[in-house]
This record gives sequence, structure tokens and C-alpha cells, in this order.
Amino acid sequence: MSQPALMARLSAMFAFSSMILGAQGMLLSGHMGALGFNGPQISYVSASMSFAALCSPLVAGWLADRFWPSQTFAGWCYLLSAPLLFWGWMQHEFAPLWLAMALFCLIFLPTRSLANVIAFHHLGDFRRFGQARVWGTIGWVGVSWGLSLYLELRGGGEGHLGDGLLLAAVLSAIAGVYAFTLPHTPPGSNRSSGTSLTAAFSLLRQRGFAVLVITAFASALAGPFLFNFGFLFLIDPDRLGLSPGTANMLLSLAQVAEVFTMLMLTGVLRRIGLRWTIFGGLLAQALRLGCFAVAHSLWVMVFAQCLQGVAFTFFAIGSTVAVDRLSPPQMRASAQGLLVVINSGMGALVGHFTAGRCYDYFATPGGGHDWGNFFLLPGIFTLGTACFFGWAFRGGEEEGTG
Repeated sequence: MSQPALMARLSAMFAFSSMILGAQGMLLSGHMGALGFNGPQISYVSASMSFAALCSPLVAGWLADRFWPSQTFAGWCYLLSAPLLFWGWMQHEFAPLWLAMALFCLIFLPTRSLANVIAFHHLGDFRRFGQARVWGTIGWVGVSWGLSLYLELRGGGEGHLGDGLLLAAVLSAIAGVYAFTLPHTPPGSNRSSGTSLTAAFSLLRQRGFAVLVITAFASALAGPFLFNFGFLFLIDPDRLGLSPGTANMLLSLAQVAEVFTMLMLTGVLRRIGLRWTIFGGLLAQALRLGCFAVAHSLWVMVFAQCLQGVAFTFFAIGSTVAVDRLSPPQMRASAQGLLVVINSGMGALVGHFTAGRCYDYFATPGGGHDWGNFFLLPGIFTLGTACFFGWAFRGGEEEGTG
């Protein structure tokens, strides 16, 4: 297979993965709000991915490393995810919807790491990997805008917010068939992924790594406030009162910004270093939460969504660079896995439960919410996290960015 053809195939692989994740998740909180779910119920469903992050990628990585080609394993995960999404689309009660989404997340989440394994096996070069990976972000934006247009054509879309689950089911079925046609990636092509996470805990004796892990946990607490309830905030008539389609398109600006900030990351790392790059990402997240707390203007929200590009790229991608620099080569896979468990698993779980409780706590007698204090609380906490990291983090600056 020629290199341009290989790049196109792998780019489509990443696009499918992100389109499925975006289609099922972007409108889900609005759908649950329309069904009358309370704050904790919305958070419990949204936390399904964090529960899955605690175990699913590790078990799947061990299986793929020893028994099945990565593209075959990914294909079956996609195909099994499709009926679960369809089942979730049909539900209107909390318990069956939660069960459908929990099972979906357990089965789907391994496809994210398997896609990385397939791409690294056939590309090798990190810069070429990035050229394929960016199509995941583009796919997310594309499906977001498509859903926004669909909702507007349905007269605002208030009764069709759950249709994102149906679209995700269709995309998952197509992705499953497509995965079987990807270049063969035999078992054992990423042997280190099966390494026990316990080895990475020894790195916590390093000050820099320990500070990074603490920061990753703390920063994850704020994410669910935005991801679970940002859509409900935007359509609240007491604030911006946007239509569901417009609100969804506005939220997708974050991914557009990510494309540009990813292109800037290497230059920023060289200019200000790893420590202040990650600090800048945390500061951008705190400022974004502050914008949500005070916003009554559409343009303030446009600015807030653009900040997400800085927050995600500088902190999330910067953190993976930091782990790579702070870990010996034989422990890097385990260290990256530990970061995922702490950030996307443990920290996000606590954030989901906290955000759900705060959503109910800041409810007002008239049926609205005190959005200012709801977003101000995690904003102040994230600002404190940024200051802690800037003061405490040391290490990882001696190497070039590559």
C-alpha cells in the first residue's frame, strides 16, 4: 500500500472513532434533561466512560497484545457497540439508558487505544501520526455541525436530542466493517501496552511525576461541569437561550480551536517550556469556566470555546509529553496508562458526581439554576490547581521537543 493511501486509511479510522464518540455524547445531556433526569442521574450516565477508563483499556490491551490482531479486535468492538447505542436510543428511563451507555463505553473505549496501536505500527513517526490523528478532531467537528443542521431542520430539535445515539449506532456499524479492511496489525505489535500499571507507581517518588499526577486528578474534576451541563446552560432561556442546534454548533468551536493549537504546540514548548505550557492550559481552563460563570453574551461564549483549544492541547497533550520525558523508556507505556486512569478515570469520576450534586444544589425555586456559582466553583478550584502546578512542578525541561 502506498504511503498516501495508508495515511488516508488511517485518517478515516480516527475520523470514524471521534464521530461515534461525538455523535453519542454531544447532545446526551440535553436529551437526558428533556427526559426529566436530575443532576446526579445525568452525571451517572455521563460517568460511564470514566468507569470504563478504569479497566477496559488495560484488559483490552492485554488481549490484543496476545491473541487478536488489533484491527480485528477493533472491528468487533465497533460492531458490538452499534446495537447497544441503538438500544440506548430507544430508552426513556434512567436505569436502562445508564445500562446501555455503561456497556457501550466498556466495549467502545478500547477502540481508542487500538487505533493508536494500529497507527504507530504502520507509521512509526510521531509527526506523521499527528497528521492522521488530527482527522479525529475534524470528524468530531463534522458530525457536530451535521447534527446542528439536522436539529435546525427539525424545527429546533427539542424532541430529537436523542437522535445522536441513533447516528452513532449507524456510524459504529460502518466503522466495524471498515476496521476489518485496515492494514494487518498482528498481536504483540505493542507489547509494552500489557505491562502492569504497578510498575509506574514507582515513578511517584519523583517530584515532577507526582506533581503531574496530582494535577491531572485535580484538573479532571472541572471537566464534567462543562461537558455534562454546558449544553443545558446554553439553551437555558434565563441565560443565552440558544436553540439546541445553535448550542451544539457553538460547543463544536472548541474542536476547531484544537486543530490550530495542536499546530502551535511544538513552537510553544520550545519557547516557554513544558512547565509553563501546561500551566497555560490550566489557566485557560480556569478562564473558560469564568466566562461560563458571567456570560450573557454569545461572543463571550465564542471566546470561551476558543479557550478550550488552548486548555486541551496545552494541558492534555502537554501532560503526555511530560510523562514521556519523566519516564524511562521501558516504563513509558505503563506511565501513560497510569495518567489515563488518574485523569480520565478517577478524577473524572469524582468530577461527574460533584457536578451532578452541584447542579441540584444550585437549582433555583423557579426551575432555573444559579449558573454563575455553578461554574465559578470549579473555576476557582482550577485556578488554584494551576498555581500549585506552576509552583511545584520541576523536571522534563532538559530534552528537546523532538
